Amino acid sequence: MQIGGGECVTAGEDGRVNVVGAGEGRMEHRRIHDSNGLASYTAARWGSPAEFATGGVGFGVRWWDQRKPEGLVAQFKGSWGGGGITGMVHSIDIHPSRKHICIVGGSSGTVFAWDLRWQQQPILLSGVGLNGTDQPVSESEVWEVQYDSYTQSSGITSAPSTKILPVMVCSEDGILAVLEQGEDPVELLAEPCAINAFDIDPQNPSDVVCALEWESMAILSRGRDMVAIQ
Repeated sequence: MQIGGGECVTAGEDGRVNVVGAGEGRMEHRRIHDSNGLASYTAARWGSPAEFATGGVGFGVRWWDQRKPEGLVAQFKGSWGGGGITGMVHSIDIHPSRKHICIVGGSSGTVFAWDLRWQQQPILLSGVGLNGTDQPVSESEVWEVQYDSYTQSSGITSAPSTKILPVMVCSEDGILAVLEQGEDPVELLAEPCAINAFDIDPQNPSDVVCALEWESMAILSRGRDMVAIQ
């Protein structure tokens, strides 16, 4: 769903990309793309009122612009090191001040940044690297990724546009962590069950609400004395 807007982008396993909006009391539907079963989508995120990103199998990521006749303007096929990568994208996030960079999370603990200025040079934050080395924050599915406004609040204005801002992730093996380019991961929670989703309080970004596998929730309050309540 668009932030502050009235349109929703849907991208499904059937390979269809649609934009649905509510106008004058009725639903409006626009088909942006139909891959006819040749591609499958598992995640989507708005980048601007006219642009959005989708992700799918093979860690493929695509950038779409509704103002363009064909819609699709850029794509990354996940062919790192000359070979295909198995797995799929589960989550995408785009920072409002850096819309040229997508953060992508998916299978096997993989988290990477995709910069539209260098479309075939992803920046790996966790997972199997370009040289084959294994450095995941998690060894299972990364269900959600979000830019961490709490960690980045002090340095966002001075950071160069090429630097990847800190990212929070949660995983199937119960890890909630913050990843920062060039730094060791900071583990915030390690639960005995999956952390399926989380949200960072936009008004008080030190607080994080997590949805756990066993129909339960965890509330994390960061600060001088970090506290987790379940």
